[in-house]
Order: sequence, then structure tokens, then C-alpha cells
Amino acid sequence: MGRLSLGHGSGGRLTNDLVKKIASAFARESGMLEFEDCALLPGGWGVTIDGFTVSPLSFPGGDIGKLAVCGSANDLAVRGVRPLWLAMSLLAEEGLDEEELFTYMRSAASVCAELGVQLVAGDTKVLPKGQADRLYIATCAMGKNEAISPWGIKEISPGDTVIVSGPVGRHGAVIASLRYDIKLRELESDCAPLWPLIEPLTRLLGVHAARDCTRGGLGTVLCEWAEVANVGIEIDEEAIPADGDVSAVSDILGFDPLYLACEGTAVFAVASEWTETVLETMRSHPLGRSAAAIGKVTEAHPGLVGLRTSAGGMRVVDMQGGELLPRIC
Repeated sequence: MGRLSLGHGSGGRLTNDLVKKIASAFARESGMLEFEDCALLPGGWGVTIDGFTVSPLSFPGGDIGKLAVCGSANDLAVRGVRPLWLAMSLLAEEGLDEEELFTYMRSAASVCAELGVQLVAGDTKVLPKGQADRLYIATCAMGKNEAISPWGIKEISPGDTVIVSGPVGRHGAVIASLRYDIKLRELESDCAPLWPLIEPLTRLLGVHAARDCTRGGLGTVLCEWAEVANVGIEIDEEAIPADGDVSAVSDILGFDPLYLACEGTAVFAVASEWTETVLETMRSHPLGRSAAAIGKVTEAHPGLVGLRTSAGGMRVVDMQGGELLPRIC
């Protein structure tokens, strides 16, 4: 056993290994861990919990309050669960300006109102100066499963089409541009609640799995799917919706957009015969206008993800081994 590093919180290989070790301690007491972002409970309920530690606390397109509600609500949505209730815990550093805190809370409340989510429980702690970085938020969300067929990694099968709902990496690129003082006038985080985009999809039989591409980005989600479902996944670099500013930040800093975080973009595994229906449904919503089929699930090379490059070659997509960008969500 070693010591934790920032890499253990990046969403890549180290995070994956740490979560499995923690879960193993509960293996005898809980037979329900599925390594999904949202657990489906008896009675048709879904529950999730998440912590938010973004730095800086405000960014183009959002702030930590909006991020905290969107993050948990989206974890429910990608399993076909309508977000209904929210519990929120605040860990604030001594000296944080009250008006700034209320700005974040109004932002969080605005997303709750948009989704019809009720805040039903909460907790507030103030830590001595120096023992926190201004503000951390933890949220636990619960809702009702509305998918007419189960959504989850276990449902993914060879032949499925891989669809992404929009350009990848915008949230991570925004945070990186602020951290490294790169001036971009147009780029905003994609931070947004996904339920309005996803709700119509819950009435379609062809959706097998979905995941919002947060820490670790699209690349890490696909690696987790390939390993857990024991399938191969092949994606086409030129088919992935791209944002020019994301590409610019990635080129300057040496990042791969595949691993940059999204906070309002999701990836789906869909039965091939439902591909056009799902794409048409997504593109009818503003969050899904750039939705695209980017690849397929295969029987070949189980456990691995391959990226067909614009140059015509194929390279392996693997989980990031260390830290990519700290304090991102």
C-alpha cells in the first residue's frame, strides 16, 4: 500500500484501481456494486453521490453550484433515471465571502428548478482557514427509473453503435485555459443538465448503456465499458465531434481531447438498428445537435478500445495512468 496522489482522483487507471480496492472492503456486505455512476435500487429507484472540488470555482459556462447539481443529476440521467431529490453537503473554508457562496447556491437552485428537483436534505461545515480550498460540495441525488429497458454496462453487446451527444473535452479545456492563462473568447464549459436530452430516449428500446464523460473523458468511459463488458470497441477519430478551441488548448498543452472532461456530453451504446432513430431524437434537442455515431462494439480484441486515426492507422486507447489536470470537477 502506498500513499494517495492526485492521480488517484483523475478518473483514470489509478482511480479505477482505487475504487475497486475500496469496493472490495464492502464485498461481503454489499452485492449491489456494479461500478456504474448510478445504482439502480429495488422498486425502480436510482441513487448516486458525488463530490465537487473544481478550481477555479467559477468558469465560463458555469460554477461549482451548477456543476454540483448537473453532475449528480446527469449520473442518474445516464441510467434512464429522472432526477427528483437532492441532498447537498457544503465544506466551506473560513473566510469565504457569504455573497459568493450564495451566488453558487442560486446557481445550483436554478438547475434544480429547471429539472424539477427538490433539495430535501443538507449539511454545512466551515473548516479553519488553510484546511480547505474555499469550497467543496458533495451531492447525493435520487430519482425514478423511467427507461423501458435496463441501461447499463452489462447490456452492451457486439454490434452496438457508439454515439456521442456532442463535442468532447470542453469542460476540461476551459479549466485548463484558466489554469494556464490561455485567452479564448468563445470557449465555454459544456456544463448542463442532460435529462431533457435523455428523457425521450428512455422510451426507446434500442439504448443499451449511457455515461456522461466526466473525469477521464470519453477515452476512459470507453475503456471501462470494454473491460467490464469484455467487448472490443472501435471508434473513428474523424467521426468524433470536435471543437476548434478544445483542439487549440490541447495542442498548446499537449493534452488528448479524448481524456478531457465533459460536464454536458454523454456517450451511448445503441443497438445498430436503432442508430438513426436515436441520432434523430438527440439532434432534435439543442444539447444533441452535434450528436454523431463514432464507432461500434465488436467481438474482436475484448477489453480493448481502438481508435482509427485520421491518417488511417489504428492505435490503442488506454486509461490514463496518472494525473491529467487536477481539480476539474
